[in-house]
This record gives sequence, structure tokens and C-alpha cells, in this order.
Amino acid sequence: MNDAGLANDRSLVLQYSYKNPQTFDAVFTESLALGAGPDLVFLTQDKIYKERNKILVIPSSSVSQSSFSKAFIDESDLFLSSNGIYALPITIDPLVLYFNRDLLSKAALTFPPAFWDQMYSYANKLTTKDGAGNLTKSVMALGEAKNIPNSKEILALLMLQAGTPITDVSVDSQPSQLQAELTNNFNLPLNPASSALDFYTQFTNPAKPFYSWNRSLRSADTNFASGDSALYVGFASELRELRAKSPTLNLGVAPVPQSRVSGKTETFGRLRGVAISKGSKNPSAALRAALLLSSQNTSQALSKIMQLPPPRRDLLSNKPTDPINSVFYDAAIQSRGWLDPDDVGTDQIFTNMIESVTSGRARVDQAISTAQDQINALIK
Repeated sequence: MNDAGLANDRSLVLQYSYKNPQTFDAVFTESLALGAGPDLVFLTQDKIYKERNKILVIPSSSVSQSSFSKAFIDESDLFLSSNGIYALPITIDPLVLYFNRDLLSKAALTFPPAFWDQMYSYANKLTTKDGAGNLTKSVMALGEAKNIPNSKEILALLMLQAGTPITDVSVDSQPSQLQAELTNNFNLPLNPASSALDFYTQFTNPAKPFYSWNRSLRSADTNFASGDSALYVGFASELRELRAKSPTLNLGVAPVPQSRVSGKTETFGRLRGVAISKGSKNPSAALRAALLLSSQNTSQALSKIMQLPPPRRDLLSNKPTDPINSVFYDAAIQSRGWLDPDDVGTDQIFTNMIESVTSGRARVDQAISTAQDQINALIK
């Protein structure tokens, strides 16, 4: 991998423009049809599958898969194909656990929860209600979709930790094709996707002793910043916004809780990479720019500017000494993701899956089966 920094190369001039993620697919398709496609595109891991036919695969003669895997974190394997590499990683934004130090201290809790099963006891100590049974303080926003900005990512995290990849490429079909894996038990005693959805949604049940969230509450990030939630699962990139919303909040950062059963340590990461568009008029120059953008020097500079951990192993091995960035670096290494066939479509599928259970319209296993069919329909 090229370690020359972009700032040191005066032979390239990069111009970029922001596109709305909700309409990116249509805009990209139209630009290619008009012959005005960009040389490079920046794609997150949840767009790489849908856009794969519009980008040039970087061949192994330019970047071998072995050097790629040695250079970048494990989640970067989502950018690999049988023919080469779809994109080169440039940033990673992992989910972490934000916590209110004052609320934990008031409840005589020394540390935030390290495992998800601790949420039951933490809810008893940190969730409070008024005389009418209305929630006044919440342990954490779990169980809903509309007022939890990261609901899809949190549920995906729980599913990945439980043991399902959510989607996977079938080696039995020729040619190999992506397929949903939500109904696959993977030889486990319980279906991992169902276990994750059941755990996530039960915190909205008023009949449960650990009831701690409902859809009438403010957005989860606002509720936490206002001091009315003790814990909040959010991306590393949200730190600045949370501090801006409440400068006096006594905020701490910890790893997201883990499954006590799996024995693995994982979080969800939003991985962003740079890919070469099929509309590029100069693919060789585009490749050189992509290599520079993903190089050690540029990655380090981007990390400092964006206040995010880098996706490169060589940079992550030099962990910072301050406690918050140290957590971010560890989370970057532990980040995982899944091949999302259509991020906009699956946003709605995950919302429907959650709300069908919390509203009582469907049992957990029914909601999982419906989501399985809907994701497979998106793929086809």
C-alpha cells in the first residue's frame, strides 16, 4: 500500500461535492448515463453492494487482497470481491456507549454495563417513573425505531453479536448471490436474529419490570444530552454534537455491551471507502488518488480532522493515551458490518420489524420471517 500522503502530491487536484445519501443511487446512475460520472465516489459499507456494478474493481495486480487485509481492519473485508477490491477504506465510525457519570454515581454504579444482560439490573436502578407510571428517567433508549436514530444499527449490532451475519453470499447458487440469513439458526439453540429482536423490543413493554422506553419520548440523543437517559449507544462521530447540546454533561465513553454467550467482542462500524467510478475518464489517475487517500499519512490526517479513529491497522496500533480516543481506537478494531443490499429499503424493513413486535401485530419469529422475505426481495 502506498504510504505517500495526499498533501505531498501536487500532481493531483481533487474536487468533490456532497450528495444526499437518500438520493445518491439515482444521482450516481443519472451521471453515468449522461457520461458525466465522477472519477471517485465515497461509499459507506451499506452502499457498496448496491453500487458495485457502477464502480471499477481494483485488481490484485494493483492491490493484493493479502496486503489489503494486512493494512485495514477486519470490517474492510466487506469491500472485497472475488475479482478484486471495490473500495479502499478511509474512515471508520464505530458505535460506542456514552454514559452519564452523574446518574451512574447517584445509583452507586461504578461502571457502565459491559454485557447486555446487565441491562435488566441497571434498568431497575436507573429508570424512574412518576406516580402515574410515566417514565421520568430512562436507563437507555432501546426497543423503538422512530425516536432512536441508531435503531437499525443497534439491532444489527445485537444480531451480529448473537451470531448471524444478517446477509451472506450463498456458495450453493451459481453465480453466487447475496441472501438474507435472518431465519438461519447456524446450529445454535435459539435463532440469533430472533433472540436479538426479542431482547431489543422488550424494553418498551410496560408490563416488564425493566420497562424503560416508549415512542412518546424525545429522540434518544436529545434525551441523553438533557440528562434524562443514563446511557446512549451512538457513533464516535456524535461526541461533538452531544457535547454541543449539553456542554455541562458529565459524559463518559465505554465500549458497547457485549454478548456473554458469544465470547467475541464486536461493535458495529460505519466504514467509508473510496471507489473508482466506471464513469472515470482517467482510471489510472483515479487509482493513484484512491491509494493516496487511503495511505498512512492521509488516513492519519483525516483521523485528526474528523476526530475519528483510522481504519488502518498500523495507525490503530499506536493507541492514544486519552480515555475517550482510546475507546474509539479499540472499537475501530472490533468493528463489524454486513452487506446491505439497499440501505434505504432495509431502513424501512428494520423499522417495520421493530414496530410490528412492539405494537403486537406480529410475534418475534413472524417479524423475522417477514424481514427475511423482504430483504431477499430487495436483492432480487
